[in-house]
Amino acid sequence: MAELIRDTAFGHLVRFVTRGKVLPYAEDRDPSLWKEYLSEEKTRRMAHHGHPGQLSHDEPSPSSGASSRTRAGSDSQNINSPTGQPIDQEKGRDMNVVDWFDENDPENPMNWSTFKKVFVTFEICFLTWSVYIGSAIYSAGTETVVKDFGVSRTKATLGLTLFVAGYGIGPMLWAPMSEIPMIGRNPVYIGTLAVFVIFQVPTALPTNFAMLLCFRFLTGFIGSPVLATGGASIGDLFPPKKRAYGIGIWGIAAVCGPVLVGGFAAQAKGWSWTIWELMWLSGFCLVVLFFFLPETSSANILYRRSRRLRKLTGIENLKSEAEIAGEQMTPKDVALIAIVRPITLNFQEPMVFLLNLYIALVYGLLYIWFESFPIVFTGIYKFNLGQEGLAFVGILVGAILVM
Repeated sequence: MAELIRDTAFGHLVRFVTRGKVLPYAEDRDPSLWKEYLSEEKTRRMAHHGHPGQLSHDEPSPSSGASSRTRAGSDSQNINSPTGQPIDQEKGRDMNVVDWFDENDPENPMNWSTFKKVFVTFEICFLTWSVYIGSAIYSAGTETVVKDFGVSRTKATLGLTLFVAGYGIGPMLWAPMSEIPMIGRNPVYIGTLAVFVIFQVPTALPTNFAMLLCFRFLTGFIGSPVLATGGASIGDLFPPKKRAYGIGIWGIAAVCGPVLVGGFAAQAKGWSWTIWELMWLSGFCLVVLFFFLPETSSANILYRRSRRLRKLTGIENLKSEAEIAGEQMTPKDVALIAIVRPITLNFQEPMVFLLNLYIALVYGLLYIWFESFPIVFTGIYKFNLGQEGLAFVGILVGAILVM
């Protein structure tokens, strides 16, 4: 249990307050372990040609133990002390690259126990369900929105449309941010979910219809990260041959959010109670994730490991591979990655563009159903709002059959 909690938001807070005395890592107990976490191969590459990546075919191998300048007879060349690799004076850098200590490193999410992987997958599914239930849960109260604000049914459906528009746009900002090693996935998940929960209050208590629509869009935008990165989080845990199963289960959580929820609340208390339900559910999810969702980004885990090792040993050139790459990035580069690149990728890569069109079509059909259900089952078949929610069970059954 300590290993699960240590890498959560709560675990980080406890370690910060106690200065690492509670929930310690192995290197906290024995700082000399830094040598076990050193990737000799990548460190040699850094000394030889200045980056930890593979060599090109025309470059000499660093394993030869000497650079071009050493072979030319230079006696004053610096040496990387852990590996003994001479540092090329033109291209090389004296950098110790922190990595997994071997392929079975227990901190690597790929090596977590089956229970831990299943539990984290459940948490990602729970987060997805808790947020995306907020789209169609609103449709159950559309009729009471019409009565309370004196608007047409067409305008009332904007509460659903703008929420979906928000969580369609949001991932273009939040998803790239979660890939930055210095940030990771958890701060994006926890931070946006906290704001999502808070924003449900003004959504449920609007002073006018425009305020309702504004906060519906904002909650969709703020709550959107898991739509794009939920699959990535599951991909952090499983090898390719098993990844499809986890992502398939996660997909069911995304699609089946509206099933059985919202109709009975709207029938008893009106549309605002569907929003209160959403706040209670997402608030409970926030508590669960704060205490029990560990970081799954391997780049972020290694980044924090290198920071700990530098603090414990005083060796300033201990850095992870992603951290070394990030040193070359300016704030402008980060902004381009987070904002511009997703947009350009969409229009410059035909496969990405066509896949996005297909997903847009599927989502469009899905939400047309959500809005047509009240018209058909309430208007024609005389279902009450609670019974109308039962009509969504067909979506759940279909998703399970597709699995």
